[in-house]
Amino acid sequence: MTRINTSNRYYLNGIDWVMAALNNLNKKHTGLGNHSQLILILKGYLDQKDFANKLSITLSDSNFLKGKIRRAWNLAPFWVSESVKFNPSDMKYFQLENESEKQLNKIIRSCATKPFIDDKTLLGFDLIHHSNQTYIIMKFDHKMFDARGAEALLEYILDENNVDTQYNLPAQGAKLHSWKEKFLSGQKINRFLRSIYSKEIEVAVLGQNNESNNSHNFYYTTFSKDQTSIIDKHAIKDAGYLMNGIYLLTAVAKKFDSLFKKLKTSGDILIPINVDIRATKFTHSKIFFNNVSFMLFKVNQNFSLKETLQSLKKQFVFQVKNKIPYHFMNASLLMRIMPLNLLTSFMNFRMKKNQCSFSFSYIAEQAFFFKKSFWP
Repeated sequence: MTRINTSNRYYLNGIDWVMAALNNLNKKHTGLGNHSQLILILKGYLDQKDFANKLSITLSDSNFLKGKIRRAWNLAPFWVSESVKFNPSDMKYFQLENESEKQLNKIIRSCATKPFIDDKTLLGFDLIHHSNQTYIIMKFDHKMFDARGAEALLEYILDENNVDTQYNLPAQGAKLHSWKEKFLSGQKINRFLRSIYSKEIEVAVLGQNNESNNSHNFYYTTFSKDQTSIIDKHAIKDAGYLMNGIYLLTAVAKKFDSLFKKLKTSGDILIPINVDIRATKFTHSKIFFNNVSFMLFKVNQNFSLKETLQSLKKQFVFQVKNKIPYHFMNASLLMRIMPLNLLTSFMNFRMKKNQCSFSFSYIAEQAFFFKKSFWP
């Protein structure tokens, strides 16, 4: 009898399974999967052939360029990597000599809305030369990477010292145990959601004139070191120590509040946010798959800036104290038994019934620290 070695398998956690369902849901509504992109801006022009060669060396025969999901005999979903060669022709190159910044943004949008070559591909790259700057664009699939994981992977790819170093995917058990704890977590999450989505609640949302409208708009801005320092000082003064995220969330919520009032849209502002559960520094095994959980905030549309800040702070402390992010992760493990198409339909139904005003993502600590000169 042939014995199958499962000790090196990565069984998907509940959040991984949710992300796979979101991938299906995005394809249904936009024709694209659940992916994001990182943009690294460099001074000068990075040689196209050198960069393509670097990608080919680093990504070919890797465990994280292509893959798919399968179910084991115990019905737990696990990841299967596909070792292939990276084709440099898959990387698109754009040379913009006299084009305006508007044209540059148009190209970046086209890169963001370009689907992967196939459903198994998890990474895609584009290179843009514009105004003596190089834009390296890495698109990543959320089935295997979240934002900080993608940042760390990009650093690994660009580091010339990693030519002979190959990262392996982490191994993780099926976690088919502690059922009582998982069901208790589900019970706590259901109670929490019922407290947010009361029967009387009306949620302020932006209307959609056409559900088939697949257009995308991006606004990109940065703050200088001095500007960032001023923001941090205000955050500590008004919100408190380590409350930068809540401070920024308050500012964004009030801007949406102004927009809702302009559009004469009433209701409470409901905001889901993602929470990175890794430490400031993490090993390469934490680069892969989804190391995130979720929190949910509700704020009155008519609150002042100070009232909004205090309300969000209070909710944040409550959710941390009651381990809401942990219970989201633990309870979501129960959802893996659902076939992906069924979970996709269930999530689609819940999102239409329990709408949100906008989503918010805050990454407190970056994972890209590469500062060396680029090859050759």
